[in-house]
Amino acid sequence: MNFKLLFPLLILVSFQSLAQPTRSPLGTPGPAYWQNRADYNIQATLDTSHHKIIGKVAITYTNNSPYPLDYLWLQLDQNKYQPDSRGTQVNATGSRHEGNTTKGFEIGGVFYKGPGAATKALPAAYIITDTRMQIKLKVPLPPNGGKASITIDYSFTIPEEGADRMGRILLEDGWVYEIAQWYPRMAVLDDVQGWNNLPYLGAGEFYCDYGSYEYTIDVPNGFVVAGSGALLNPGEVLPRSYVKNLEKAKESDTTLFIIPPEEAGNAPTGSGKRGIWKFRLESARDVAWACGKGLIWDAAGVELPGGERTLIQSFYPRESLDGWDRATEYAQASIKHYSEQWFEYPYPTLSNVAGAVGGMEYPGLHFTEYNRSGNGLWVTLDHEVAHNWFPMIVGSNERQYAWMDESFVTFMGYYAARNFKGAKYASYISDYKSMRRRFMGTELGPVTRPPREIGKGFSDIVYFKPAIALLVLREYVLGPERFDYAFRSYIQNWAYKHPQPEDFFNCMENASGEELGWFWQSWFYQDESLDQEITNALQSDENIIRITLSNKLGMPMPVVVEFTLADGSTERKNLPVDIWNQGDTYLFTYRAGQPVQSIRLDPDEWLPDVERRNNEWRF
Repeated sequence: MNFKLLFPLLILVSFQSLAQPTRSPLGTPGPAYWQNRADYNIQATLDTSHHKIIGKVAITYTNNSPYPLDYLWLQLDQNKYQPDSRGTQVNATGSRHEGNTTKGFEIGGVFYKGPGAATKALPAAYIITDTRMQIKLKVPLPPNGGKASITIDYSFTIPEEGADRMGRILLEDGWVYEIAQWYPRMAVLDDVQGWNNLPYLGAGEFYCDYGSYEYTIDVPNGFVVAGSGALLNPGEVLPRSYVKNLEKAKESDTTLFIIPPEEAGNAPTGSGKRGIWKFRLESARDVAWACGKGLIWDAAGVELPGGERTLIQSFYPRESLDGWDRATEYAQASIKHYSEQWFEYPYPTLSNVAGAVGGMEYPGLHFTEYNRSGNGLWVTLDHEVAHNWFPMIVGSNERQYAWMDESFVTFMGYYAARNFKGAKYASYISDYKSMRRRFMGTELGPVTRPPREIGKGFSDIVYFKPAIALLVLREYVLGPERFDYAFRSYIQNWAYKHPQPEDFFNCMENASGEELGWFWQSWFYQDESLDQEITNALQSDENIIRITLSNKLGMPMPVVVEFTLADGSTERKNLPVDIWNQGDTYLFTYRAGQPVQSIRLDPDEWLPDVERRNNEWRF
């Protein structure tokens, strides 16, 4: 059987497999959609003499599923840095995701209390395998709202290089710490795969449930802490003048210093020998933080479409002053654009932190390398800010489907860069004509395979190829109006929920009104190439043109035909993708207003055509 004819049927089956009470064929959550919840209370102390975190996490876990649970799974991501971890052994020396080796999490007491238990929390029976912990329950956790509490004492040594996700760096005024994956957290139980307990290898990122976070960070006096969410006790850790500066900054459209360069390293923060910084973030899937003694701190506000203002903050060492002095301005532009174009930013603050990490995102906070400036800073910072939409607002499974966040924000960044009025800055795919050549006949493989199965070409598959696919879908196939409506619908439908790839595909089809199975097949499920050709063209004395087109390779696409007339003017004919339903050749007739000099396919050069020399015909 012809595989090309079979494959659309396979896609249809895949889509239909999610058409169940929990997920609708419209690409929306179904009437019986459920999602578990994890709420966290965390206390952590930074031991700077040993570069160590000593912490305690209390988790309230709610089982909203229809299934009683005999066991629970948690993620212990810091165990990736153990010498014998899967992640250490998989990542080659020099890889971005290698990281230093440490002891990983050192687990103290683990206590569990189920619903209705008359006694206090008791020691839990658990087993740790690589980056995962399984807690075995004596009594199943009931379905449909059963609640349990888990308390874990833990500690870990902060690696200098944390697989470009977190770490620490020694600069002129001391260490800058960027802390993430810093507490045991619940794995996701969903309606499609059950427990998502893939080990953390470094390349595949994270998949987390939503909940509320309240956490305290205990640091030496003089340290400044940047954290996800709102700072609850500014008056306890900052002098009154700094608190007033923060209040002014939120209402200011221009950047103001909270801690100016001349005070960095000597700022009177904390009280006594230590400072305890308290933060809260609601409707979040994670939190992260950073700290250092020599950090400059500036801030400004941005007004969102609904009228609320969000506080934008930047924390950076004096080495970053030439370049990072515009970080807050950049983030303002990004937040404003994405809120107006796609979905309003939901968090009370957004913090940019300069340190060792090249670029990594967390809700309301991201890490970007301290020595970047100009376009290099803009493009990374904007990309990390965009991650607040994917996967923070739309909670996709990064560990399984990394393209569902990385390519989406890469695509979004193309328009953010064009919209930015501060400078003529670029995005990762601004030069899409050059970028698309990377995918022409290169046999990268399907986009939809998990990151752990991607070796060479990881960035192309996860970031760039699907981003350019979305760009082509918007600008060439659907048009901005239909695409934007469908893309906004997807965000609104899945905000603070867990979509699968088929949910995205179905939502885009239903909301745009276009059957797109052929598009997902060529760009995502297979690795097809495109070569549209003008095979023959004949022109009569009456300016009637008979044209034969060929689709020489596997990828079908609509065809834009441009006719250049004798006086130099042009006319266009748009042909739908359906012309290829009957085969790989298509004959059509066009009556021009005057003699035609030449014919050209894809005149705006949107398509990844592997051979453009056969796109033109001259008479």
